[in-house]
Amino acid sequence: MEQDLVIEVKDLGKIYHLYKRPSDRLRQAFLWGRKKLYREFWALQDVSFKVHRGEVLGLIGRNGAGKSTLLQIICGVLQPTTGLAVVHGRVAALLELGSGFNPDFTGRENVYLNGAILGLTKRQIDERYDQIVRFADIGAFVDQPVKTYSSGMVVRLAFSIAVHVDASILVVDEALSVGDVAFQFKCLYHLEELLERGVTIVLVSHDLQLIKSYCTRAIYMKEGRMEFYGECEPAAERYLKDMAKEKAKMLASGEIEQHTTAPTPPSDHGRVLTVKMGAGSEEQTQFLPRQRVWVEVTARIAPSVRTPRLTLIVRDLKGYTLFGFNNDLAKSPLKPDPNGLIRGKFSFACDLQQGDYSIAIRLEDHLGDSLNLLLDKRLNAVNFKVVGDQSAFLGVVDLDGSFEKLE
Repeated sequence: MEQDLVIEVKDLGKIYHLYKRPSDRLRQAFLWGRKKLYREFWALQDVSFKVHRGEVLGLIGRNGAGKSTLLQIICGVLQPTTGLAVVHGRVAALLELGSGFNPDFTGRENVYLNGAILGLTKRQIDERYDQIVRFADIGAFVDQPVKTYSSGMVVRLAFSIAVHVDASILVVDEALSVGDVAFQFKCLYHLEELLERGVTIVLVSHDLQLIKSYCTRAIYMKEGRMEFYGECEPAAERYLKDMAKEKAKMLASGEIEQHTTAPTPPSDHGRVLTVKMGAGSEEQTQFLPRQRVWVEVTARIAPSVRTPRLTLIVRDLKGYTLFGFNNDLAKSPLKPDPNGLIRGKFSFACDLQQGDYSIAIRLEDHLGDSLNLLLDKRLNAVNFKVVGDQSAFLGVVDLDGSFEKLE
């Protein structure tokens, strides 16, 4: 065995038999292989990788790609059809929301039930019970049946149990996306503490920023196979490119419609007409890092609109808002011409890492304080790309960092 090797997966495959009718499953048992009443579906095929102590392995891919099946095999819940999965050490897993919980038991009873399932003695659970409940932070609900819990409370308790059993391997399947933001930060901080103690983590998430920030390596699963295995950044890029291609095919076939403008409100008080983007005197959608870019917006409003406001939002491919600005923040009131047209020009420094981004535009009537009436919006009004040499910073947005060596 290699030094510090905790998970070894080799030529792994998992096949399922899919029947048209439930009765065919019983009939198949009496046919002795003479005829197949099912079709074969390979949930996993030819999957091989290794994970060492203290690593964080990320799994990405669309639903149905085989991620959860792979985790269940690693945890011993499923047996592979071909190949092998060897695990060295105790595994604590969060595979499904509240899996292993008895809904009629209280939170307290489920702590002891799940602790026992994960290999702890009653004495060990007694010693850790207060820590588990304090971390879960569900208050008096710990003595109420789990069936009365919200989904966030269930994942709080399940996560707290899993991270307090002193497992050498922690497997997490999308659990971090359920809790509130404060609890997510709390979980991520605790994961970092576990890593410092040498715990190995296998993490499934659709949050590519989370994968790129916390994982050592990543696997991109596609239709049951490993499409990519290696560094997180190229794995995420490969996944996003495939998703973009699939969306383009669906748009071309008419399976989905391109929605760039919200439906006109019943009052028809305002509408965004045009959105253009460029740099200097040229209209374009491809820019160099740190290049100054502009976005011109034309909209039409009704006479009843008192205080029109145009807002620009820059988002990445995941949909995260990176920057937002409007004419109010610029202290530049908008006044329509006799035809009800308003025009504005945004400008910002393209201090972004190379990649693909989008511009969203909102047209509102600012009624005062935090009260705004949305008149129209354009999601993906303009898509643009930042190209060129690798920027001299990490992450997405350049905050103009500096470093000074002290003698």
